[in-house]
Amino acid sequence: MRIAHVFQLATSTPIVALERDGALYDVAELERHFGTKLADIPGVSDFHTRVVALRCAGLHALDDRLLSGDRPSSAQLPPDSILWLPPCASDRAAYIQLGPYAHDADRPWYRFGNSRALLGHAAAIPFPALEDEPAYELNLAALLCEDLRRATPDEVERAIAGYAVLNDWTARSIEARLLARGLPPSEAKDFATQLGPVLVTPDELGPVEVLRAQARVDADARSCSRVGEWTFSLAESIAYISNQVELRAGDVVGAGRVSGKIVDQHVPYGATVELMIERIGRIAGKPVRGPAPSPWRRR
Repeated sequence: MRIAHVFQLATSTPIVALERDGALYDVAELERHFGTKLADIPGVSDFHTRVVALRCAGLHALDDRLLSGDRPSSAQLPPDSILWLPPCASDRAAYIQLGPYAHDADRPWYRFGNSRALLGHAAAIPFPALEDEPAYELNLAALLCEDLRRATPDEVERAIAGYAVLNDWTARSIEARLLARGLPPSEAKDFATQLGPVLVTPDELGPVEVLRAQARVDADARSCSRVGEWTFSLAESIAYISNQVELRAGDVVGAGRVSGKIVDQHVPYGATVELMIERIGRIAGKPVRGPAPSPWRRR
């Protein structure tokens, strides 16, 4: 199943949608059309409620109708009627980013990112004004639908609601200055991270480690290895994190950047960057120079 989170311009509201063959279908309209009972439950159109708390209740039945060819035009969302949101509830999620780490590492490492800065597909990415080396990093991300504390990898697998493409945008020259001083790279990353375009449930993907990835910069394709060339599996890494902190349903975990030639790449401002993972989708973004910072203290 392929679940989208979009902002409907006509009603100024975020809604849950299902994607099939490149078309988006408003879940609430599908339920009205098919006469399902969930349509009348208060708050059921909220992404966190429907996808995380209710574990996609009723969505599989709607998706089966779409797969069978029953696709009501009244529920289809025209592309110019929506803005893409990240497929999570960013106001209720923690965002945790894994790796990368050396192949001889004995344990995963991770950092907490800025979930408030999660952006969706087709967004303009405002970089720090003084950054001259905007860069992208291709990741796979998992959305959790269960709380995890001291979990096993098997428990982690059962707790993953779905996967999405993640672009861990990085201000590379700022990152270099911070790392040279022994500081964490927060300023170089916390301004914006892209997640999307949709959340794809595990039953539709199979093993994610074998999925292939690709990046394009202004339609110039760049090659990459498979997604899962990690030192530790995603489930092992999340299990490790859950031994350090309690993870909550709705949290987003980035699996660590995909290895290969497409990572650690600088791009010019205004270029269109498209990151793709097979069977999940393509997320596009365009780096732009942000406004000059305001003084943060009196001199």
